[in-house]
Amino acid sequence: MRVMRKSAAILVCGLVLTGLLCSVSQAYVVPFTIFTENGPYHDGTGVNLYVDVYDGDGTAKFKFFNASSVDCSITKIFFDDGSLLGIDYVLNDTTLGHTVLFSKASSGPGDLPGGENLVPPFEAWREFNIGAEPPPSGNGVNNIPTGEWVEIQFELLSERSLTNVLQELQTGELRIGLHVQAFPGGSSESAINNPVPEPTTICLLGLGVLGLLKKRRA
Repeated sequence: MRVMRKSAAILVCGLVLTGLLCSVSQAYVVPFTIFTENGPYHDGTGVNLYVDVYDGDGTAKFKFFNASSVDCSITKIFFDDGSLLGIDYVLNDTTLGHTVLFSKASSGPGDLPGGENLVPPFEAWREFNIGAEPPPSGNGVNNIPTGEWVEIQFELLSERSLTNVLQELQTGELRIGLHVQAFPGGSSESAINNPVPEPTTICLLGLGVLGLLKKRRA
């Protein structure tokens, strides 16, 4: 009886985990990697920058965080291509102790510092970019105080969805660039997003857990 109850409990936990993983397929955490070499932090030591990508009823939301252990500030955010139509809104973190203040950039080509050296070169229009108001390092997304963020909601092209956005982040058709300033010593770097797993991969991971549990039970 105890063996049956234990097996049932394991199966339930596996199903719950699979369900959670599949639901997470609609919300991804996408990390960034520094690709420039302007100062001692170009290797990314102590730098932890990421964006949560999730659905907004037919739109795509991008919420940027800075969890670095070294002082730095996300001051500009750039988007290159993909299914994005235009910025719907920019939401700044104004909770107690946080002073994030970003706004849309003016029209014209974008300029991710060092982006011309990527393959293919990073090209974005300013309508797809946002930047921190002066002083940028003060109004950017800083590592201290912890938990600061800025959120951008994009309208999507006709008949496109978050699934298309996630697939484009996987293939590189859509790229996100960050300009990060105010490192100790005053250096700045540029970063680009890492590829995300395909939506089905998350669910397959959950199914793999179930298979492993079944094998252990056998």
